[in-house]
Amino acid sequence: MALRSRPRNTRLVVISLVMMSLLTITLDYRGGQSGPFEVAGRATVAVVGALQNGVSKVVRPIGAFFSGIAHVATLQSENNRLKQQVADLQRRTAERVSLERENQRLLALAHLEQTLQLNGVTATVVGESVGNFEWSITINRGSSSGVKVDTPVVTGDGLVGHVIEVTPTTSKVQLIIDPNSAVAALLQRTRIQGMVVGEGDRGCRMEYVSELANVEVGDVVVTSGLDEIYPKGDIIGVVSEIEEGEGLTKVVKVRPEVDFRRMEEVLVVIKTEGGPGGGVR
Repeated sequence: MALRSRPRNTRLVVISLVMMSLLTITLDYRGGQSGPFEVAGRATVAVVGALQNGVSKVVRPIGAFFSGIAHVATLQSENNRLKQQVADLQRRTAERVSLERENQRLLALAHLEQTLQLNGVTATVVGESVGNFEWSITINRGSSSGVKVDTPVVTGDGLVGHVIEVTPTTSKVQLIIDPNSAVAALLQRTRIQGMVVGEGDRGCRMEYVSELANVEVGDVVVTSGLDEIYPKGDIIGVVSEIEEGEGLTKVVKVRPEVDFRRMEEVLVVIKTEGGPGGGVR
């Protein structure tokens, strides 16, 4: 009897489920948007939408972060390229400025040579020796260019010194600030004479000036032409200080017009038109 009742019970369950489904569909159809399925669907969509929004807020920054990491190499490469461009532009600008300044110095020397009718050769400073016992420079002109010992050397600012050693291609120039240098000089304003000797970093001093001499700070000091090396009228510098000397003399401190630390080109005066009487200024 039990075996016969199982198919019947199964049929009753199936029929009951079908009837319940039809009833639910009917109620949902009649309820329209307020039906149980529609309400459940909207609830499900709302829940899922909220979850999607939350997940999106978490995932979007993470995605952006990893996307940024993917572009780091590209940005670094671009940054390096731009830095190289800036460095190249700076180098080119520095080279242009250097060439312009060199051209200005050479033009000044050419103008000096032409204006004062000097017969000279332009030389470049290729070495220097500065110390307690010697102040000199080496230039890239020698005997093959007509340079001789005791040839005066000048710039557009004033007197540099004179040649003391010569090779076929180079020359050594003793600066007027060398302690062993002595230049016969005079004050341009009052024509008072003296001897300008070197003091290294401290510049020069003018000795053998009478304590009664009319000397003022700012007076221009030039070569007097009384020695066999320097022609008359070359500017040496200006009076910077006046001190008491020994006996009846005073010591006149002279600040050279030439900046010996920054010399790059000089003019070697091979010969002055009309002999040694022509000077730089």
